[in-house]
Amino acid sequence: MRLRLISATTLAFPLLLAACSDDKDTPSSAGQPGSSTGELQPAEGDGSGEPGVGPSGSEGQNPELPLEGGEPAALTGVEVPGADCAVGALPEFAELTSNPALPDPFTMQDGTQVTTQAQWACRHRELRAMFEKYETGPKTDRPAEVSGSFADGTLTVNLSDGAGKTGSFTVAIAYPPGGGEGPFPAMIGLNGGSLNNTRLQELGVAIIDFPVNDVRPEGNRAAGVFTEFTGQMDSGSLIAWAWGVSRVIDALESTPDANIKADRLGITGCSRLGKGALMVGAMDSRIALTIPQESGSGGTAAWRAAEVENQLAPQGCETPTDPTRCVQKLSSTYTETNWFGTSIAQFASAVDTLPVDHHQLIAMGAPRGMLALGNIGWRWLGRYGSVQGMAAAREVYEALGSEQNIGFVESGHFHCNNMDFAGREQQAIDAYVAKFLLDQDVSTEFWDEGVPFEAERWVNWQTPVLQ
Repeated sequence: MRLRLISATTLAFPLLLAACSDDKDTPSSAGQPGSSTGELQPAEGDGSGEPGVGPSGSEGQNPELPLEGGEPAALTGVEVPGADCAVGALPEFAELTSNPALPDPFTMQDGTQVTTQAQWACRHRELRAMFEKYETGPKTDRPAEVSGSFADGTLTVNLSDGAGKTGSFTVAIAYPPGGGEGPFPAMIGLNGGSLNNTRLQELGVAIIDFPVNDVRPEGNRAAGVFTEFTGQMDSGSLIAWAWGVSRVIDALESTPDANIKADRLGITGCSRLGKGALMVGAMDSRIALTIPQESGSGGTAAWRAAEVENQLAPQGCETPTDPTRCVQKLSSTYTETNWFGTSIAQFASAVDTLPVDHHQLIAMGAPRGMLALGNIGWRWLGRYGSVQGMAAAREVYEALGSEQNIGFVESGHFHCNNMDFAGREQQAIDAYVAKFLLDQDVSTEFWDEGVPFEAERWVNWQTPVLQ
């Protein structure tokens, strides 16, 4: 059993946030365990290359956090926290050892214990490098020149490497009807997202429709502006979308005509786009609020927990009495399509040797807003794994004194259908949007654990108070 070192007194932690379809999953019997399609089924009876390690990322406001020695560290308002931190050589696959527990977020690769917020900024940078090396492929640095132009509800993002190579893509922006002059906070939806966009606009939030296929089609590593501009075919579509959203934020920061508050941006998506939303929020700390919806394995569900989750299903997953216990494992998630980088393939039958897991990806969102939406009624969505991943990530939020900024809500409804949201889900969305996009003082204490967090099984590390 781990030792909890969280203080009863919440740390003073100024949260300054500065500067987000037509291919949704549909339920089908093709999504049986072992199938490469990964399509979902309703549950019966349930209601319904080496990454760069030098400075990278865009400049932004740098909120000063109270650190030992008085030195400031930016955890929000910049694309890459800890961009100036040195990241040592990361071990190759043959050098890795097995670890059946969720990896310790508070221990650096060299064994240094993270005890301050300044060290967490460097650990954040190290985790970013580790995910790029072992799971996603490189995101790559910000291009030398990024600019935007706006006309008729369309933002054009223009890219240049400063040496002749250029690229561009567009996103559509829908503004709140009759909502005043702005500028407006915005929710970036991957392929529009699957939240109730009408409701968001009624709250005063603009919607930015990010077309994922223009940046990288999930089934074609050679296509899309990401590959055309960066040449990174080994990188997966999730990190390519993260790169694209970061370039949208760059353009918004320099395009006042778009009338968007670049320091009040959210990101959301559902199913595989929920995996993408989580990746975007982890990889760009200018995102104020991340809402991954029904993201399953490769999203909020920890890889290690997914390995054992199918074993928890009564009578197994061929004819389960509780199909919500059945979830994709890493081997199936990787082979379904090109969501992840080519480097993850070596962990298909060696998940316990993966040096990172998705509780750490979730934790990279701290101390910013994080609201995960689960769905208890569908196969593949990793209810057990999501609870383990989210609850372990909450330890990092608590260490930073921001545990109130992470929430998890689930109910049973049709997959990715926002019209089926239960009242508590919509209440949680409204609260997180109000706090992190509209800057209102509201409670965001929403936490569901329909299955227990098995800390004694997954957590063998201590949670410090990061001074």
